[in-house]
Amino acid sequence: MRTLFCVICVLLATGAVAQAPDAGTLAGDAGAPTGVLTKPPALLRQVEAAYPPDAAAQQLEGTVVMFIDISETGAVTNVEITQPAGHGFDEAAVEAVKQFQFEPAEVDNVPAPVRIQYAYQFVFRAPEAPPEAPSADGGVQEPQGPVNFSGQALERGTRKPLVGAEVVLRELDRSAVTDNEGRFSFRGVPVGTHPVVVVLGNYDRFKTQETIEEGKLTQATYYVQKRIFSQYETVVRSDRERKEVTRTTITVAEVQRIPGTQGDTLKVVQNLPGVARPAFNGGALVIRGTSPQESGVFLDGLRIPILYHFGGLTSVYNSDLLEAVDYLPGNFSAYYGDITGGVINVRSREPRTDRYHATVGISLIESNAVIEGPITDTLSFAIGGRRSYIDLVLKAVPFDDDSLQVAPRYYDAQAKLVWKPNSRNTFTLQGLTSRDRLALLLDQPADGDPSVNGSLDVTTGFNQLRLRHQFREGKLTLDTHGLIGNTILDFQIGERGLRIASTDLFLRPTVEYAFNDSVTVAGGLDVVTNLAKVTASIQQPPREGEPPSPLVTEDLINIDGKFTQYYPSAWAEVRWRPIKDLLVVPGVRTESYVFTDQQEVKRSVNPRLAVRYALTETLTLKGGAGVYHSPPVQDEPSPGFGNPDLGAKRSLQYSVGAEWQARPEWFVGTEVFYNDLDDLIVRSDARVERNGESVPENLKNGGVGRIYGFELLVRRALTDRLFGWISYTLSRSERRDAPGARWRLFDNDQTHVLTAIASYKLPKGWEVGARFRFASGNPTTPVQGAKRDDTTDVFIPYYGLVNSQRLPSFNQLDIRVDKNIVFDTWNLDVYLDLTNAYNNQSVEGVAYNYNYSEREFFKGLPILPVLGLKGAF
Repeated sequence: MRTLFCVICVLLATGAVAQAPDAGTLAGDAGAPTGVLTKPPALLRQVEAAYPPDAAAQQLEGTVVMFIDISETGAVTNVEITQPAGHGFDEAAVEAVKQFQFEPAEVDNVPAPVRIQYAYQFVFRAPEAPPEAPSADGGVQEPQGPVNFSGQALERGTRKPLVGAEVVLRELDRSAVTDNEGRFSFRGVPVGTHPVVVVLGNYDRFKTQETIEEGKLTQATYYVQKRIFSQYETVVRSDRERKEVTRTTITVAEVQRIPGTQGDTLKVVQNLPGVARPAFNGGALVIRGTSPQESGVFLDGLRIPILYHFGGLTSVYNSDLLEAVDYLPGNFSAYYGDITGGVINVRSREPRTDRYHATVGISLIESNAVIEGPITDTLSFAIGGRRSYIDLVLKAVPFDDDSLQVAPRYYDAQAKLVWKPNSRNTFTLQGLTSRDRLALLLDQPADGDPSVNGSLDVTTGFNQLRLRHQFREGKLTLDTHGLIGNTILDFQIGERGLRIASTDLFLRPTVEYAFNDSVTVAGGLDVVTNLAKVTASIQQPPREGEPPSPLVTEDLINIDGKFTQYYPSAWAEVRWRPIKDLLVVPGVRTESYVFTDQQEVKRSVNPRLAVRYALTETLTLKGGAGVYHSPPVQDEPSPGFGNPDLGAKRSLQYSVGAEWQARPEWFVGTEVFYNDLDDLIVRSDARVERNGESVPENLKNGGVGRIYGFELLVRRALTDRLFGWISYTLSRSERRDAPGARWRLFDNDQTHVLTAIASYKLPKGWEVGARFRFASGNPTTPVQGAKRDDTTDVFIPYYGLVNSQRLPSFNQLDIRVDKNIVFDTWNLDVYLDLTNAYNNQSVEGVAYNYNYSEREFFKGLPILPVLGLKGAF
């Protein structure tokens, strides 16, 4: 008898959600924070465990499942049994595994410690036959003759080759190990029917029989079932040090099945610390008490105009083409600029090159598909697309109400080509498109406002073509991005409307050089140009902190012209490690802001500093301070709606915190932050001289603000069955609109935000998950009365103190159940995503009657079940 054990372990998680200790800058991304598992650990030296005598006497078999911690040198530092087998198998397996030697895993091409799961299988065999007669050279003779039995072992459902699986002919006491393509072969197998066993860690034992015929080659393909099936693999890993104070990385492997997200990875961002719950669970990103316009959404380091389709139903980039999402709520690197809020950096992955793959998803809301694969040995492609069909469903349903002219509909598509002519160069060409439309017929005035009448037609969308070149050689990395695109916003209500058609140009070259292990320098340029054609005939909408009034009382603004916004920037930073446990990252960024009709170019200098110190092996202290500027956005720098001479808003950001990671799969992070805001843009009634004439100033840099709070994140990274997290934010965001004015709450201030998420994989392909959320209600301004305006024949409200009351708090439970059905060559996920499981409709605002004498809350969606299917091969 002897032991049969796995040669290759199964890696649990390809890039687990690692807030801690988060990754630094990817060598190939020169400044864009990533943290990618670029090389899994490989087993170099294995030691066979002794078969326990008592188990051998009873002809028992067993499988011992364990976690193995592998250091950055490839040594085994710890073994922890998660599924014991008893009968002496556990002790024997641990003793053998402690002597294993691995080729180290690499994160961002640098050796890094990881935790893997390993299943050590004991297979009983009859006592070995006497040794074969020695050959002429003194060795044991191998079976002679041609190969008459061969085959391939693949993972059932994904067709992934199983590397290192052992294929055993038990009666003959012969075995073969599969190669990198999952193939195996035997010579001289005797004629007859023989039992065959295939074993590999984390896979069910596969048993069958094969009949060998005289003079014939028997070929077989074995589809081996994974014990806990997932089309995504993951690795619990310790990343390289990072240069940001706070960053959370979300990977597709963890979040595809979080309840309430319908499998959309990007919607998970809204469940992280520092993010307030948006109204109607929509797509606005309110990060650390700043407006959504103050945060930046990036795809591979370059801006995308929007992250979500209408109402936050789904994101504009297919989750199946994502690698991960980086969330940086504040004190981020000088690599990012022109924002005072947070950063969402979406990282797309390269197309798969082993074979062609396809994924198709269908739900009650939309359908989407992805196809990818190799074109040549150096060229690969991926194409994805999505289309909603709410409009098609509603057309088939008879309604008495004919106000809905075009139901909400959206589509998006992505195409990507990756060419790697050699190991030093990578060229990426990527195209994106997204479009949304909604049309309504308003027969009656809303709230007695005759200006809100007629038809409503809203169209938004964008197209982008991106080219990227990455060069890596030794200590030098060059990364160049270029982008050309267009953005459209078309908003028509009755006779009024706003149309913006913009051409967008981006250029971002970056260089990084590592002098040694202690000093790395990085820097680059960041040039953004927007050329817009604007046509408008519309009233000025209320700004943040201004309670709404009937639009009919506002003057009509008419604009028809072309406008340019130009933002050139340069940045540099040093990553300095004076001692092993200390990382200091000073950086600086200079920004300029150029607008049409501007009388003087505005500029800013933004010094930043981040410090991380590993107090112990498990506890890291962190802190940061920096200056951040954000230019006027949207209509603010236009002469009609705003003021082209506006300066940038400024934020002085400070934060301190700690990260504790006693075990690779567990992470606890806390942080206290304070943001001091000034030069905020507020309304102005003054007049100024421009081009020789007196014109309304409209807007000016006259407001200040302060944001402070505490964040907590407890995370259980995805391992075999369980993952989840608890995030809590306690914060306050206040504004003062003029010197001497009272401090007031920010429109989206939420004192408490709590999110708890858990997902567990059950046997037989079942998985269950739940998400609970609680948030303080948003501030609201009470109406104290109204008076009739004889000119417009509408009632004009007068208000109490701005944002002096709050709406009721929000709480909601979402549940998701998945059943994964695995076939030999493909797999099917059937899911039910139940949003608002106990039907607690959230209060989203206050609605008044025509003269403001009566009011009632208007509420969000009731319980919403979404049934869907997702197939992949």
